[in-house]
Amino acid sequence: SLLTVHLQAGLVALKNPPCSSSNSSSRDDPLHHPDFQALAEGLPYAKHVHSKLICAVTREIMTDANPPMVLPNGYTYSQRGLEMIAARNNGKVVCPKTGGVFAMDEARRAYVV
Repeated sequence: SLLTVHLQAGLVALKNPPCSSSNSSSRDDPLHHPDFQALAEGLPYAKHVHSKLICAVTREIMTDANPPMVLPNGYTYSQRGLEMIAARNNGKVVCPKTGGVFAMDEARRAYVV
């Protein structure tokens, strides 16, 4: 139901590994209640401590040595991936998703916290 979808959207923002146990420290935490625990079952955790960004072009993990770069159209690829694309297209970056054409200096580095 639509109500379930909205409740799950709110619960996913609250769900993290310590809250997933039935020994929640706060009675004000909705995930302390069994009904909400059942709704939150199978939902992803809100915080991913060890997430990795993978470039769709190179299939490599983006790191400080190969940082994520955001094109003006919002799509993100690794610096190495953009360099590979530019090498095949006379120095122009052609977005693999949209076909948009950009100069390499239009890409901006993304900082992930």
